[in-house]
Amino acid sequence: MAGPVLTVAAEVRAGLTRAAMNRRVLQRLSTLSDRELKDIGLTRQDVADACVPGTGDAIHLLVGRRDERRHARAAVRPW
Repeated sequence: MAGPVLTVAAEVRAGLTRAAMNRRVLQRLSTLSDRELKDIGLTRQDVADACVPGTGDAIHLLVGRRDERRHARAAVRPW
């Protein structure tokens, strides 16, 4: 009985830790200039969208947006 309880407790703790990390990352990203965000493949709107409650894991959203832009640019390159 203790095994499943400990597993659930560990999952809850990991989720809280992930949420805290997301908040720190979003706070730091919100202090960057538009140019700095562009350098890492993001826009100010991406950061704003990731801050909306209920959007899931903010980091996954931001990485997904960055990757979409990279793939779109690669598809347009003539070489």
